[in-house]
Amino acid sequence: MRYYYVIRNLCTTRFRSHSATTFTAHSSSFSSSSSSTLSKFDGDSILASLKLNRNSDSDELSDDVFKQVSSIFYGDQSVKTPIYEEIDGANEFERILSMLQVPNAPQSNISVRRKELSREKKRKCIFKITQENRFRRLIESCAKILGTEETVELFDKMGQKPGVKGYNAMVELCIGKARGAENEDIATEEIGKVFQLLELMRKQGLEVEERTYRPLLLYLIDMGLVEEFEFFCHVIKDENPSSIARLGYYEMTLWLRVNNEEKIQGLCNYIAENDGEDTFDLRESYLLALCESERRENILEALENIDIQKISSVDSVAKIFQALGRLLVEPVAEKLLLDFKTNHEADNITNFIANYAVSIPDLSVEDGIKKFKDLHQKLEVLPSSSSYEKLILHNCALLKYTCSDGELDQLLLLLEELNDTVYWNDACCRIILCCIWNKHLSSAIDLCKLLKDKLQDDELVMKVLFDKVFSLIEESESNHLHTCMVLLSEIKDKHGLLPSQKCYDSLLVACENANNNSHAE
Repeated sequence: MRYYYVIRNLCTTRFRSHSATTFTAHSSSFSSSSSSTLSKFDGDSILASLKLNRNSDSDELSDDVFKQVSSIFYGDQSVKTPIYEEIDGANEFERILSMLQVPNAPQSNISVRRKELSREKKRKCIFKITQENRFRRLIESCAKILGTEETVELFDKMGQKPGVKGYNAMVELCIGKARGAENEDIATEEIGKVFQLLELMRKQGLEVEERTYRPLLLYLIDMGLVEEFEFFCHVIKDENPSSIARLGYYEMTLWLRVNNEEKIQGLCNYIAENDGEDTFDLRESYLLALCESERRENILEALENIDIQKISSVDSVAKIFQALGRLLVEPVAEKLLLDFKTNHEADNITNFIANYAVSIPDLSVEDGIKKFKDLHQKLEVLPSSSSYEKLILHNCALLKYTCSDGELDQLLLLLEELNDTVYWNDACCRIILCCIWNKHLSSAIDLCKLLKDKLQDDELVMKVLFDKVFSLIEESESNHLHTCMVLLSEIKDKHGLLPSQKCYDSLLVACENANNNSHAE
């Protein structure tokens, strides 16, 4: 079956009745508002009538979970009573300021009161954030047990509507189930649930943002479901018209995925033929999607027609330089870097160089470092700590399984170039990890000593090592775990660094699991 039948029928009965043309972000049928939106479906709509399966004991289970959730949020209070009253931050701040403006009040008392109010405001903010995160995790847990529809009903009983984060969690859960489904019917039902979640968001007045729809569209793209993709893009556009430009990225990605040359060329022509300010964001989205492909000629043609200096996101520009490095088009990269140099900060330029250099395929560590330094010299800019770190992390990834003494020396020389403490700590830990992978124990010990001297706090050193080194060693890599245990023993004896019990316990459990796995095989 080419398409999942439920959503396919929905698309043919509802989507085609609203538009005779295929979805295109820049087409009039897409960009113009419609008097009847797809998200407002009739009672005879297939998705509207889709019933979610409920276990025979679902009602009893729902009641039990309801009681547990109520006790978590309300304790002995009535379920009808909310435990948190939302405060308008701006108004509250003005109220506090007016309270402070007391004539003839001693300045010292005002200062103390301001500090107290600042601490109280911070405490309330932390409490609210913590509560929101707990609420989101609770929604995730309930959705796994009861399903999305029952979860929404459950929290509605308590007077607690899921927010955007809660809906995002449920959408991701549905997409995860669809990806792991054993048959089309199950996958179809999960996509139907996503549609219902989007409808519930609309009814609550919540905006459907990219964080919500991204997992859905990527799934449809991966599965090559063109009609379903077109339908959901219209639903998203109707709910959030400002998403049109960003949807262009997914549209181009879809046509690249299904290898539809006619559609790809049509979007490339749109890039070339429309140079107005009102079309720039959409053309940028098409370009960024192209940059994730291997279509060298299309990318270069698009770059001739788009002034990438107008792209506001530094991360987006970095993706363009990554593509140029991957496709080995250094003359274009150099020209763009020179153009950027006139109106961009030096830190941005050096990071663009790093993104280009680390993306060049099949470069040795030595050649990659040389390319990085040569481009900086040619452009007359100094490498930043962040660009050095990017280069170090890239090289460590390349050297996970093979690292010669000469290559390790080059990494250490790069580490010496770093001045920023945060970047230095991250890079140092990554090199230590590289040493563990390649059994360069003496170098790892020396680096731990450098870290100790840098941080001047043994407890902090061990926390950093645990978070950024030891916790990253996979359980299956028993030989690496053994190296970690030896390293811990050595830094304790030689440098007086005492690992926490948590660190030892974690590694011992990992070693035991690795041994059990090896015996089982």
